[in-house]
Amino acid sequence: MGIRFESNSLLNWTNEMGKFLRLLVDEQHVFDEPSSLVFDKAYGEFFKNNRDNFLKISGIEMLQYAKEELDVEQIRPLALVLMHDGLRSPAKEQQHELLSKAKLLLNYVMKETSNFAFEDYGYLATIDSKLSQ
Repeated sequence: MGIRFESNSLLNWTNEMGKFLRLLVDEQHVFDEPSSLVFDKAYGEFFKNNRDNFLKISGIEMLQYAKEELDVEQIRPLALVLMHDGLRSPAKEQQHELLSKAKLLLNYVMKETSNFAFEDYGYLATIDSKLSQ
């Protein structure tokens, strides 16, 4: 009748991911590493995949990966990491690829869960403005 271990583990994981994203989004330079290493670490630790794999796969493969490999609660954080990685990417092609996949995942998770945050619309607007440049 108490909280199950799995729920507690999920809450801990969500809190850790939230801490990481807040550091990343707020641009607090707590990390002494270059941002590319921070993103590589985020992809590896939280999504058990590396950045290059996310760059190589198509949008359809990305959705398939999100459906099969990730919990629903992990999809939005992945989209946000892809978005911030894309916004900081110096290469236009990589930026376009990362932002397109972030937009795809944000739209998918909003449709799948019927749940959204108003800030997601701000993220989508930011992505659209960068993609149209």
